[in-house]
Amino acid sequence: MIDLNNIMRYHENNRIEAKKAAGGFPHSLWETYSAFANTIGGLILLGVEESRAKELRVTGVPDARGYMDVVWQTVNDPAKVSANILAPEDVAVHTIDGKEVLVISVPRAGRRQRPVYIGDSPFTGSYRRDGEGDYHCSAEEVRAMLRDRDDAPADLAVLEARTPEDLSRDTLRQFRLLMAMRRPDHPWNYLPDQEFLPTAGILGYGKDGTTLHPTLAGLLLLGRRGPLKEVFPQFKLTYRETDTGFSLATNRPGCPENLFSFYTTVSRRLTAVSALLAEGSAAQADLAAAMKEAVLNAILHADYFGGGGLTIQRTDAELQVTNGGLLRVSPDQARAGGAADPRNVVLTRLFSLVKLGSGAGKGLKGIYHLWAQQGWSAPVLSEAFKAGVTSLSLPLPRREFSPEDLTRQLIAEYLTEQVSARSADLAEALGLTPREVQTALAYLKEKELVVEQEDGYHLRA
Repeated sequence: MIDLNNIMRYHENNRIEAKKAAGGFPHSLWETYSAFANTIGGLILLGVEESRAKELRVTGVPDARGYMDVVWQTVNDPAKVSANILAPEDVAVHTIDGKEVLVISVPRAGRRQRPVYIGDSPFTGSYRRDGEGDYHCSAEEVRAMLRDRDDAPADLAVLEARTPEDLSRDTLRQFRLLMAMRRPDHPWNYLPDQEFLPTAGILGYGKDGTTLHPTLAGLLLLGRRGPLKEVFPQFKLTYRETDTGFSLATNRPGCPENLFSFYTTVSRRLTAVSALLAEGSAAQADLAAAMKEAVLNAILHADYFGGGGLTIQRTDAELQVTNGGLLRVSPDQARAGGAADPRNVVLTRLFSLVKLGSGAGKGLKGIYHLWAQQGWSAPVLSEAFKAGVTSLSLPLPRREFSPEDLTRQLIAEYLTEQVSARSADLAEALGLTPREVQTALAYLKEKELVVEQEDGYHLRA
């Protein structure tokens, strides 16, 4: 709430709209009501104008109580406004400098209420706030909000035009190996693929009740590049490091193709980076868990039907994770560790089969707590409504290291996990060139950190 007694300190922005309303009730108020409700909420001030100096100035309204009646009559008329999200205390008359001002506090609408629109169609009557103005939502923005209203898991939908051959067998093998390692007693480990896939929700039966097809979640998790692009034309996962020059993307040939292979590759690099940035094994483990959880949260909350994709960029100063789709709860709820509301429920279950996404890092609340505990600059969670994306920026501790240092650490981490590997396997698993791997192995052998045996390279005991 702003300080109404010092209103001249403020100006119109993405959360304040001033309307002089001297010539009658301003019907453009409802565009702003829709815009605030569909964005992050805001204040509408009737009887206030913005001067040329961009300062708010009280002018007063001739009939504040009458204007209040119009607000309640209109907001409760479903033919005019799709939803009343105002509580009684959200509309009040205030006297400022002897003049009456009607103050309307519009909250952010819940995802099951959005889009809040005026008139009879969400496609013509939905607005969002951008800076000092309200803009008409595009058809894609409206469709994204309508998708988010549905409580049925969208990623459980069965793709009857696709076949089980659209899944990557290599990625499936990696997924099942990891599951067997992390959940050795799980009964599904003993099922053959043709039984495991429908049991896990990766495949589902079509309308005939007998033919299996990939689910949306199954295709996203394990799909091959071609089928993924056909179902999700704008599907793109990107990871890049500005300090080392390393980058990978799903729109390039080779690995990674899908969500699981992308996450596996990125998480290995973040684990290695953590070992180079943090001091002490406990701090390294905490930093790695937090960065990996930030990436996984983005994967589980992304809207893959939209154009935002998933972009992760690490510089020497921060890790920025950006996913298509806006938050389904308010930013304050997300930061406070409120009830989880993932956009992709089945994907969340699938990642939990390999003990990922189960709250090991305690979500955003845990991330914010770790940064405060370490004395680092606070993370920044933000939404870009016009672009339809959510971003989380994690400031990183500053320690210099070379690309070669990171490659050696990657190999050491991989050999710790896998025990042994040949150079070709290291290159494929870590997204490195054969030359980078050979150079790093030569260094590690010279330092007597690894040894070469018949079955590949090992860390020296």
